[in-house]
Amino acid sequence: MKPVLPPDFKPPFWATKEFRRFLLVGIMGLAVVGVVVVDIAPKLTARPTREEKHDPSGFVPKPLAPGEAKVVRFEGVLEKAKDGTSIDDQDEPYQYLIRSLSRMDAALVAKESKSVEYKYFSKMPVEMRGETVKIVALFLQSNPIRVDAAPGGVKFIHRTYLSDLSGAEGYVVDLLEPPGELAKRTVVGMDAVFLKLGTYEGKNGSVQAPLFLGKSLRTVKEKMADSSSAANLSNGAILGIACGAMLAILVLTSLMFRKSKPVPPRNPAISMESLKS
Repeated sequence: MKPVLPPDFKPPFWATKEFRRFLLVGIMGLAVVGVVVVDIAPKLTARPTREEKHDPSGFVPKPLAPGEAKVVRFEGVLEKAKDGTSIDDQDEPYQYLIRSLSRMDAALVAKESKSVEYKYFSKMPVEMRGETVKIVALFLQSNPIRVDAAPGGVKFIHRTYLSDLSGAEGYVVDLLEPPGELAKRTVVGMDAVFLKLGTYEGKNGSVQAPLFLGKSLRTVKEKMADSSSAANLSNGAILGIACGAMLAILVLTSLMFRKSKPVPPRNPAISMESLKS
């Protein structure tokens, strides 16, 4: 049997329906805020990153089988190059390659060029030596350097530092023609000949990177309009959903705490007996 409560009894706030509704709305609000902070905000503030594209038809070097003769390129002079030596060494292979490129037509260099994944330059430098490859990378900086003996009439090369599109790996390309004024991280492309794995002193010590020689570079216009607009549309939709959810919570909260009209008593205030008397 339930205890009889006094007519003016008011239950504590935590035992009312309003408290339960307030608790439900609070949990929903915290969930929405959590989604915005953890998932939506990082997506809206994150910068788009360029990813290295893998060409399925790219060139894959193969180790020489026992007794198999290697294809001779540049009269075999480049085979004298030593991996792990300084990029500043202007030895016979280096000067021979400059002389050869100065006499080659750019169209011929581009015709022989092939796509190669970055990893093969460090894993298989012997097999890659002398190969003409396509490079698409981010421009970092370029400096002119005097060439000893001016092979092929080239008195200066333009040492250009690049990073791959992910920003994780680096290239060094000595160009016969100046690259011109380029903003840092401009996407550039070129056809260049791999010479060796060279070393140089970076900010954090000795750095090893593939060294190439090429004639010139060109800027590359990225087709990022579709992907960026799609990303913006997706971010806008997510932000719209979050704002809609927050607005709904605010409306529910305002309705919950709005003062309701007093309910008229079910029984008349004056009894029928009193009216008859």
